[in-house]
Amino acid sequence: MVSHRKRTSDRGRLARRGPAARGLWKHERELHALGYRLIAGVDEAGRGTLAGPVVAAAVILPERVRLRGLADSKRISSPARRAALAAAICDQAVAVGVGVVGVRAIDRLNIYHGACEAMRRAVATLSVPADMLLVDGRPVPGFPVPQRAVVKGDARCGCIAAASIVAKVARDRLMDQLAEEFPAYGFRRHRGYATPEHLQKLAELGVCRAHRRSFGPVMRRLQGVLGLEARQHAADVHRVIHSCGNADKGVANLSADVEQEGQWACRKRS
Repeated sequence: MVSHRKRTSDRGRLARRGPAARGLWKHERELHALGYRLIAGVDEAGRGTLAGPVVAAAVILPERVRLRGLADSKRISSPARRAALAAAICDQAVAVGVGVVGVRAIDRLNIYHGACEAMRRAVATLSVPADMLLVDGRPVPGFPVPQRAVVKGDARCGCIAAASIVAKVARDRLMDQLAEEFPAYGFRRHRGYATPEHLQKLAELGVCRAHRRSFGPVMRRLQGVLGLEARQHAADVHRVIHSCGNADKGVANLSADVEQEGQWACRKRS
């Protein structure tokens, strides 16, 4: 006979074991029972960063899969462990697709639409088409097959957790490339997130091609530079005007030069 204390201890241990012990595959089992067989988990990485692309992954896993340590990628602190798990996922998956949307497109579309586009691209690149999608968070418009949105899906759904890990590893590799191109910013360490180190580098070095200009801290840095340039411009204009022998002629000459050349200078008449 099992004591009440033993049963309570088992429940506590089960709760501590995380989502795998609490039904990580619940959504997949429900959809399999409804007749769906090629269920893709879809998730993205890099939505909240100040630099670099947003990357999405779509992963179709077989109905019976053994992936030790499968969990939300945010809970895996070791890059080597995350990369090893991503390799195991790709080895066992029926199909894996990755979609990337770059900085300029993010600035043009906004990050919500950029992330949605990355997820649509990931699904479109699956070598085996999915017949059902499990999507982390909110529904995504424009998918060609049915979908089910799962809030915090990367911690509650096995195939979404797998997609989260693949997306994270794929994006980390792209950030490593940006770290090689822009070594002073430390992209290899902070991956573009708004860490104190990154914000300090942004203040010291300014904005580079990898930054998202529509994001607040980057936009404020750009506005600060433009504001400084405008103040310097005004000071230069004031100094030039007062250096001319005839202030009226100086203003006239200054206006003509700005219109013609986009520069300021005072040409003294002989």
